[in-house]
Amino acid sequence: MAMGRPKAELVLSEDERSQLMSIARSRSISAALVTRARIVLAAADGEPNSAIAQRLQIRRATVGKWRLRFLEQRINGLYDEVRPG
Repeated sequence: MAMGRPKAELVLSEDERSQLMSIARSRSISAALVTRARIVLAAADGEPNSAIAQRLQIRRATVGKWRLRFLEQRINGLYDEVRPG
């Protein structure tokens, strides 16, 4: 059975989980941000990247990207970066 690379454990504070749940349920926030919140919540619950990707119908690389960004920057990292122009 292929194991893949070990993932860094993603642990949420109660406040972070509450904020992410609010974002994930929102109908007024961008769909991209809602998806990112759902990725992080699922990862924190121990769901494998491949299962998250399949359930949310996104690429596994996308799950890995947002999981890593959250680990590095927490909730602020889930928002789009300002681009020049």
